Amino acid sequence: MVVPAATARPQLAGRERELDIVGGLLDRAWDEGAQALVVSGDAGVGKTALVAAACELRRADGETLVGACLPLTSMSIPFLPIRSALRGNPHLPAPPLEAADGAGRDFAVRFDAWLDEQCARRPVRLVIDDVQWADRSTLDTLMYAIAGPASRRLAIVVTLRAGEVGLGHPLQRWLADVRRLPRTSELELGPLDRAGTAAHVERLLGTLPHQSLIDDVHARSRGNPYFTRLLVAGLAPDARAVPDSFPADLSAAVLQSWYRLSQPTRHLATMLAVGGRAMRADELAAVVGGTDVAATRSLLLEAVDAGTLDLLDDGGFWFHHPLNAEALEATLGSDERREWHRRFADAIEAGGAAELSVSSAVAVADHRHRSGDAGAAFDAALRAASAARAATGTAEELRLLRRAVELRAQLPRAEPSMESLLDRFRSAAEDAGATAEELEAVDLLLQRIDEEAEPLRAAALLVRRTHLRFMRGLAFAELPELERAVRLASADMSSPEYALALAELAQAEQWHGVPAAVEHAAAALAHARAAGDPRALSFALSVASMISTFEGDVASAAELGREAMAPALEARDWFAYVHGAMWAANATETWASSTYAERMESSRRRLEANGGPHAYLAWLSAAEANAHLASGGWREADERLRVALGSDPGPLGDVEARLTAARLAALQGQLREAEAHLLRVEELVVGGSEFLPLEYDAVRAEVRLATGDAAGAYDAALEGAVDRGTNPTMAEWLMPFAARALADLAQSGRDAGRPVDEVLDRLDALVERFPHVIEDVGTATELMRRQVAALDALYVAECARARADPGVADAWSLAATRCSTARLPWEEAYARWRAAEALLARGGDRPAGAEMLRSALALARRLVARPVEEELLDLARRARVPVDEPEPAMPESASVVSGLTGREREVLALIAVGRTYGEVARALMISEKTVSTHVSHLLAKTGSANRVELARLVRRLHDASVAEGSGDAS
Repeated sequence: MVVPAATARPQLAGRERELDIVGGLLDRAWDEGAQALVVSGDAGVGKTALVAAACELRRADGETLVGACLPLTSMSIPFLPIRSALRGNPHLPAPPLEAADGAGRDFAVRFDAWLDEQCARRPVRLVIDDVQWADRSTLDTLMYAIAGPASRRLAIVVTLRAGEVGLGHPLQRWLADVRRLPRTSELELGPLDRAGTAAHVERLLGTLPHQSLIDDVHARSRGNPYFTRLLVAGLAPDARAVPDSFPADLSAAVLQSWYRLSQPTRHLATMLAVGGRAMRADELAAVVGGTDVAATRSLLLEAVDAGTLDLLDDGGFWFHHPLNAEALEATLGSDERREWHRRFADAIEAGGAAELSVSSAVAVADHRHRSGDAGAAFDAALRAASAARAATGTAEELRLLRRAVELRAQLPRAEPSMESLLDRFRSAAEDAGATAEELEAVDLLLQRIDEEAEPLRAAALLVRRTHLRFMRGLAFAELPELERAVRLASADMSSPEYALALAELAQAEQWHGVPAAVEHAAAALAHARAAGDPRALSFALSVASMISTFEGDVASAAELGREAMAPALEARDWFAYVHGAMWAANATETWASSTYAERMESSRRRLEANGGPHAYLAWLSAAEANAHLASGGWREADERLRVALGSDPGPLGDVEARLTAARLAALQGQLREAEAHLLRVEELVVGGSEFLPLEYDAVRAEVRLATGDAAGAYDAALEGAVDRGTNPTMAEWLMPFAARALADLAQSGRDAGRPVDEVLDRLDALVERFPHVIEDVGTATELMRRQVAALDALYVAECARARADPGVADAWSLAATRCSTARLPWEEAYARWRAAEALLARGGDRPAGAEMLRSALALARRLVARPVEEELLDLARRARVPVDEPEPAMPESASVVSGLTGREREVLALIAVGRTYGEVARALMISEKTVSTHVSHLLAKTGSANRVELARLVRRLHDASVAEGSGDAS
């Protein structure tokens, strides 16, 4: 996703808000007086990297001294971190190292005086890492410095491992005293969320990782950046999961605190790891034996004090980080491990309860599996899967059923049958939206069943396989498969299976331009209504809506699409629901509109309320994002993309989201990100040009244009223009992109003094073959007609640019006007740039060109369309057109936020209209560092997480204020 960067910031995944907070404190130490900050968090969570990044951003302003405490055991070196900090900056005048030997009681006073001298010269940042290991002398010196004069330009930042500072730790009193001092702040650094982990893994691998790898890494690292780095180290860029083997470096890292425990506690912690879940002292004592409950609890509390375990609210104990358990279990031999798993399963089953809880049933199943007893493991897996289903734990049920399928292959006489088990597995996968697992089950079932004996069942499975292969990016609208399904289902033409197969055949035929689609769709709807099956009815209604849309019968198409959604929910067929929702929206308005986005949002919320899985919610979210982006709502698009990619969206949702993300990145100048998203799309979908509902080729062409690959853009646009029955999504953009690519080639040829006859010949051939843009099917609304006209005008203008036509300025001006009325802001900004360029050319209309340039610049800045903005600024410099900073659209809106200074209101007004730090700095004639400080204050005062939330807050308060004023007036 694309978030505008204020300045060149360090590569620190998922820490933008925290970086602003730390940076703001450092800036306040410069502008307002001395500050202190305590940054706490688990080992490896990124405390040191965060502070270092904030300091690096301000490297040119002031001096940074960094020292680290060490976990020394056999000796104590007074002032160790301060000594190392001073030695790390040998260029500083006369550092008082000779006094830092522990003998001089007045060292703290003299060091503080030395800080006074340095702060008088330039600002100073003193960073002390891992203060939990600091000696008493160092803590006293830091306390004295923190309590020093407020007027000096000094920032003291200390980091500490929160898990290693228990109630009895000597640092607790020091922290209590520091917290009471003025100008002292605290920041607790938590783990990265999944999106942050994904960004971190991407940077480590140098490419977009597979979603399955992100899920695996995040589940195991729990967002710890250091553990993530160790898990990913050495993986291939296309890895889909972390290897089963436990890396030695990772084991050493996660077991640091465990090594400091006593031997009996280490043994007990290892047994708890084998147990695999939180346990009370009495539960663990019953399994391990040899110690009473009180002694067991005492040992567990020792591990809590060391930061290895956490004491939970229910009295149970579990590891502070789950990787501890995984690493500890890996230290046991296989025989010993199996024996302990058997003992744990026996102990849980002997617990006395008549019926095990869901968590206990799952624990028994896992222990039986790891004990190596296939028969007992199979029975336990089925029991636990049933318990999980009763508790709506579909993901857990799916995991256990997959294991049961694998074990059933080893047990030929076990019950239930493999076919029955695969049916159950497939159903659970469908409920969970696990398309890969469901496709696997469907394939296995089709291999096992006899089509002649069970034709209806085979037909239904064939139809479902086409859905799943589409969602996995493997095939689109498979006519032969669906024709085969109809032949099988015709064994009983009154059956729901026949209506379903006929409906899906009609849909595939419509995509491929087969005339029989209309007849088959009508027959499918009649059969479905007669059969009374909600699933078949939903699909038949959706294809009827599709046919009506193609035929231009708007009212019928919208009604049929809306009608399709209710039976889909009744059948809990999420694929059918999304199809109905999309055809209902298609019948209402073009996809490139805010109206379409609102329809998608409404459908998404309804699906969410009915428990729809993330794969289908991501599909709708991606469509919603695409519509928001096309109509200029890039912030809303970015938000929906984050939701879509926040968990594994499955290949189809992933492709849809990344196509939109690639387009957004290209439009805003994030070229590497755009190419990476496009590369991921090409990994996920087989033959993307065949998937006609996707805007695959148009986005490919747009990204190629953004990266300067005009030849590649032309090829991509022509690939999308190949007749495959029905035109692809964004078909209207293909010819403007193709002509733009040729115009770029012609322009670069002329600039280099090369002949461009060959390029113009290709342009003539293109226009002869495609005299107008290719129109996608859909509802011929007024907005859609305007968009076609606007894109046609762009096509004409690009052709004029390629030919260096004298009337090119008029062509671009017309294109800009039409894009404005068609609500295509990205295209309008581009057209206005080209119009300004033509108008300001030698002999052109300078006043009109200057006005066009300024209007284009205002629009480009609102969209954060950096490539167009940079071109416009360059044009303004070359043409000597003065460019005044436009006033913010809602300067008065910031006044509705209480408790702000005048300058903070000015900054907030500019942030609210999407300005970057650099733009705010230029508008207010202040430094970017000062802007960062004000933004940090605004985040703290409003409780916002980032600049996007700040802007939303202003808009909400502004709207509420306007509404209140209207109410008063009435």
